[in-house]
Amino acid sequence: MKLADKANQYIDEKKPWQMVKEEGKENEVHDVASMSLNFFRVLMTYLSPVLPDMAEKSRDFLNLKDLSWNLIETPLTKHEINKFKPLMSRIEDEQIDKLIESSKEISPKTESKKEQVMDSYISLDDFAKVELKVAKIIDANHVEGADKLLQLTLDIGEEKRRNVFAGIKAHYAPEDLKGKLTVMVSNLAPRTMKFGISEGMVLAAGDGKSLHILNPDDGAEPGMKIS
Repeated sequence: MKLADKANQYIDEKKPWQMVKEEGKENEVHDVASMSLNFFRVLMTYLSPVLPDMAEKSRDFLNLKDLSWNLIETPLTKHEINKFKPLMSRIEDEQIDKLIESSKEISPKTESKKEQVMDSYISLDDFAKVELKVAKIIDANHVEGADKLLQLTLDIGEEKRRNVFAGIKAHYAPEDLKGKLTVMVSNLAPRTMKFGISEGMVLAAGDGKSLHILNPDDGAEPGMKIS
């Protein structure tokens, strides 16, 4: 039989809550209380590795220096304990029910934010559909009638050069781009514009004020796949 079961059986048999009301049972009640406290001390010694905070509170209540394994078989006798303080708060069914209900009460605003966050994610399969390649800018020119566009001729390791219209005119002069390596989305569906067909997209980073096309590290060659 486990120690806790023995303690419960002992207390149930003695029923100290009844004996304390009977005249002349004071010594027996004292013995039962002392035995119960010793059961409690032994039990908390066993539990101290997994319930260190409760063990510390129990040690203070029992007025002990520590809960020593070496003294586990030596009962406390003629020992003064401190005033009892609750070691933990009992959780009532009503509190559990309120906690469950509150977890169900998600405001529409919170739900909307969660949906927005989820919508901003893509799966690995989605990302795998995007084909990024190193591109060399063979030529760059202004586009007549376009305020923001430059026309780029790109080499991405294919027999045919790619034509791409990029909105970088405010940040780059055509002559500064020729010969540079950059990164492009090579499998973007061609887009028909009034100036011609754009056959991809050059990647750039910006903060709304400045813009910088991406440059691969030294050693990269046109047509290399980026992963």
